[in-house]
Amino acid sequence: MRVRCRRRDGQWQARRTFGMVGWLMYWHRRAERISRAALAALAAVAATVAVAAPAPSADLVRTAARFEVARRGADLPGALLLGRRALELADADPVNGAPQRVDLLIGLAALDERRGEFVAALTALQRALVLNEQELGREHPDLVQLLTQIAALQQRVGRLPDAESSLQRALSILRATYGPRHLRVRETLLPLQALYVAAGRPTDAAQVAADIEALDRSTRDAQSVSIPVETRSRRYTQRNGSAAVRVFYGTNRAPTGERSASSFYGSSRGDLQYGYADVTIPETHKEGELESPSRWTVLTLDLDSDAARRRFVLLQSLRPLARDRFLETLRAQISRSPSRELLVFVHGYNNSFEEASRRVAQLVYDLDFDGTPVMFSWPSAGSTTGYTVDEATVGVSGRRLADFLQTVATDAGASRVHLIAHSMGNRALLDALPRYLATRTAARPGSPLGQIVFTAPDVDRDLFIETVRELAGVGERLTLYASNGDNALRTSALLHGAPRAGLAGSRLIKLAGLDSIDMSAVTTDLMGHSYFAANTGAMYDLFRLLWRGDPPPRRCGMLAHQGADAARAWTFNAKDCSGHEILLAGLLFKRFGNLANGLVRARLLAVKEPEQKDEWQRILARLNDVLKTAVVP
Repeated sequence: MRVRCRRRDGQWQARRTFGMVGWLMYWHRRAERISRAALAALAAVAATVAVAAPAPSADLVRTAARFEVARRGADLPGALLLGRRALELADADPVNGAPQRVDLLIGLAALDERRGEFVAALTALQRALVLNEQELGREHPDLVQLLTQIAALQQRVGRLPDAESSLQRALSILRATYGPRHLRVRETLLPLQALYVAAGRPTDAAQVAADIEALDRSTRDAQSVSIPVETRSRRYTQRNGSAAVRVFYGTNRAPTGERSASSFYGSSRGDLQYGYADVTIPETHKEGELESPSRWTVLTLDLDSDAARRRFVLLQSLRPLARDRFLETLRAQISRSPSRELLVFVHGYNNSFEEASRRVAQLVYDLDFDGTPVMFSWPSAGSTTGYTVDEATVGVSGRRLADFLQTVATDAGASRVHLIAHSMGNRALLDALPRYLATRTAARPGSPLGQIVFTAPDVDRDLFIETVRELAGVGERLTLYASNGDNALRTSALLHGAPRAGLAGSRLIKLAGLDSIDMSAVTTDLMGHSYFAANTGAMYDLFRLLWRGDPPPRRCGMLAHQGADAARAWTFNAKDCSGHEILLAGLLFKRFGNLANGLVRARLLAVKEPEQKDEWQRILARLNDVLKTAVVP
């Protein structure tokens, strides 16, 4: 069971019901005035509600409800007693009381601040921050509100260096999450400027003032320009009918001796090779599609021509590099990118080097990934009849992938490395990760691992469970995408006589430390195997995961899987989260923040074609949904 509740920072979020107090908080925030008698009656009703998660004690329910009412009144000592008692009850039951502790600590901090007890308020907020970090990770944007409140209290008690550190951390999170020109960045720069003025640091204050003016100037520029229908203001700009995406790669495919990019690497095994590939995305591209030329088109159209680039996703060029030159070029690309993050993709069965590079480019283009895309391509035969050959090949490719991860994650200087594997490529990743992790030392820890996503894994279910248990705590979040509509994995299960990890329904893996998402409601092609990159609803979920690191309850359409308990399992409601409009709405909010609504309305007035008006009207409706569930100042 879930409700949407408004937090004190004004944010709407989807949250799993944490028990009876969750119901109380929800109704309390929906109503401005609720009498003590009404709250008591509500607590009695809530006590009878059966929920999926364990419920807190009745004492905690009653005490928290009384605290919520008392802290808005004039009896501060009485409210403090109730709040402290509720916190004691929540601390005594760390499993069932955990979700309430942050709210209680924030409420107590507000009371302490009203009493002038600023050190006590600061202590409470710092504890709330630690609890939120444990749930969300240290880089989640939902931490920013607490960090700014903590900074204000630190400044008030004279801890100016600590206040500066808190605000700088908040700015770092906001810039990484929303980009350097988002309105939330400006709102955090203002207290930083005031801090520098109070600290007698005019040079630093002037620099922040210049940053604010630059933001204001870019805001005025953005307000004066409508959104081009063709580009939707992505990172990769369309020029002359196509956009170019550079994909860095590692591969243990042997070169064929041919010079064309599409056939430079074959299906034979070789030494670990490095380089980058340039892939073009047509201006007519539709999210989730991998526009490919037919055999007839190949015979009648020059694929190196602008006409071809305007119609298809094409591997245009390829540049092999020695390892040192590869790292030098990769570091330069990372330094020029809006984000210093890497996204490493490992393809599955029946993929040629060309097909894999095109898929990576399409995926990062559609997700508007601000970092640098990287691919590991193992020597798949690229044929539907080569399944057993691919099984043998991927079995020996994990070691090469471990070596490649050591190169890009340890020596490239990225701020964070995300990992995504598809289908049989999950076998290589599951083999490589423990090997790579064993090479990390205190002296060379490497870049932090971010999101690790196993999509439709064609892996023995028992082997997957055993391996993932050993990976608990690695990365910010482990995610499994599974589907009962995956006909490729159904066939694999019959072939092996054993269930595959990527199948869902009653076989959905429920494992502590792993977010298992049942994507059975998502429809794509006949095989239903590439939904993660071919369905805009599934892609929007991946977008939120990579962009913000949101846990499932804060993402669109996630329903807690019945009987999940401590294991985190969810069912994706594709009906509520489908259509390319929701993905575009998310991308627009990411780029323009609160300005997105006005820009879309301006675009809606500007377009004349009825079909385009209908599309932008749908985007506007989806944008309003996104604004309700995203962190909006």
